[in-house]
Amino acid sequence: MILTKYFLNKKIRTLSKALLTRAHCYRSLEDVKHILIMCEAKDWGVIERCIGKLKAMNKSVHICVFTQKKDQTPIWDYAYLLVEAEKDVNIWGFPDESVKRQLNSLSVDMLMDLTSGQYPVMRYLTLQHPASFKVGAKRASDDDLYDLAIVMKEGVCDNLFLFGQIISYLQIIRSK
Repeated sequence: MILTKYFLNKKIRTLSKALLTRAHCYRSLEDVKHILIMCEAKDWGVIERCIGKLKAMNKSVHICVFTQKKDQTPIWDYAYLLVEAEKDVNIWGFPDESVKRQLNSLSVDMLMDLTSGQYPVMRYLTLQHPASFKVGAKRASDDDLYDLAIVMKEGVCDNLFLFGQIISYLQIIRSK
């Protein structure tokens, strides 16, 4: 049970401001070999199709999945890290140090955020991960959190569309 998200949201704002000084690195899809996908268990059907497309492109895929008690925990054979709301998140909304350590130990070329933005713990994990190239959806209420952001309507979370747009833009980067 989370008592307050105030401290977590404050830390997220601090990390967002630190992004301005972070070394950015833009890559084409051809340059990306290892991908970390941040997602939610409720979207697993769509995410699994996205993973299949990346695997078909010979990409190594790691997954960080947020799940709650009410969600059916997906079963898969990919490299994954499960973040359980009731087990891995403390009363202030922060993830356990072991979860952060495991996630940050993943060396990836690109972090792809396919979360809805509904759970601040996933935004926190995304922001503090050391990946040099981060992609995801930018909503009207968000700061610039990513190196490549696809603008989405507020309240719309269409992961298949977002994934398709990200892949299209990454393919275009090299073609010019």
